[in-house]
Amino acid sequence: MGESQKAEPTSIGDRGSLKRFFFGRSLERCMDGGGDNVLQLRLLAALMVIFGHSFGVLGGTVGAREPMHYLFPGIVTHITGVNFFFMISGFLITLSWLRRPDLFRFLRARFLRVWPALAVCIAVTAFVVGPLVTTLPLHSYFVDGDSFGTPLKYFLGNATLQLRPFLPGVFEHVPVARWVNGSLWTLPVEATLYLCIAGVGVLRVFRFPWLASVGVAGVFVYLVLVPLYLGQTPPIEYIQAGFFGAGCIACLLRRYVPVSSGLMLLILAACIVSRHSSHVMPFTWLMIGYFVLWFSYVPRIPALPGGIDLSYGTYLWAFPLQQILVQKGVDNPLLLFAIVTPAVLAIAALSWFFIEKPALRLKNARWFRFGLRRQREQEPTPSVVDAA
Repeated sequence: MGESQKAEPTSIGDRGSLKRFFFGRSLERCMDGGGDNVLQLRLLAALMVIFGHSFGVLGGTVGAREPMHYLFPGIVTHITGVNFFFMISGFLITLSWLRRPDLFRFLRARFLRVWPALAVCIAVTAFVVGPLVTTLPLHSYFVDGDSFGTPLKYFLGNATLQLRPFLPGVFEHVPVARWVNGSLWTLPVEATLYLCIAGVGVLRVFRFPWLASVGVAGVFVYLVLVPLYLGQTPPIEYIQAGFFGAGCIACLLRRYVPVSSGLMLLILAACIVSRHSSHVMPFTWLMIGYFVLWFSYVPRIPALPGGIDLSYGTYLWAFPLQQILVQKGVDNPLLLFAIVTPAVLAIAALSWFFIEKPALRLKNARWFRFGLRRQREQEPTPSVVDAA
């Protein structure tokens, strides 16, 4: 009798564990729990971009051997990492607006998160790295340039998010010829989506979360799913915008979005079963998007020390380093990944401590006529502040 009474709480506990496994918690309750893995997921996404590019920068035949493409046809590791970034961004940027619907502060925060580290990266690339690896004489490199422009035009174009991928005489004899930084193409897309959030926020559409969510979903269906089922390939920018929109919807409807390991496994199984059907891409996109929510709140992962965020610096600096190593003769993708990763993490740490983190301190500053004064406000969790 006593043994059965002792066993009963264990049985109840087991049933509770199974219930949590299959039904989980709402996204809102996960957020209220106070801990998340957003910074860890952002770093994972950046490392996935490096890994995928380690195959891609070595040319088509090597790129075709990229592992994720074998598991899920139609996707590759670096694009999946980019999808993670856009999903996280859509969630956090929408949350940022909902918590502080102030247009000037919102735009200032976005600018300070993106531009300072970007400006340093493209300046060093154009005016330090470029002269060291170009095939042109220095006078020709700096003054004459080539048909694509000069280093100054490269800097000014990318600094204003008008993509300029080439520098004079740089990386001319590598498989992905002339491309200096193949990661920068996402930043104009991201900035455009920031402006969309600001515009929708100013119009107060977010006061009606279901209406806003239906609108976002409708745009995705029209721009991505309809062309896909008509046999057309939607532009990759629209797909990334779709992940951003999915993050936005998850934020708006967080009270109703379940986060559970059981649902994650069910979506993964559906993705595997459909991998050779015409439905593979929608199921794959669903798996990627839901994985972002699941990874952010379900696994218990050690926090990064001091809330350090190496993801953006890693993302910015990896591609030029990979191109330099390929130009020097590295032709094995795994070796390339192994060499670049520790080097770029070190550079990303410098970027975080000396550029990004100081810039983030200005996000809550208010300018007055007679100087600068800090406005003390209650902040979201560090991962939300730093990631958004």
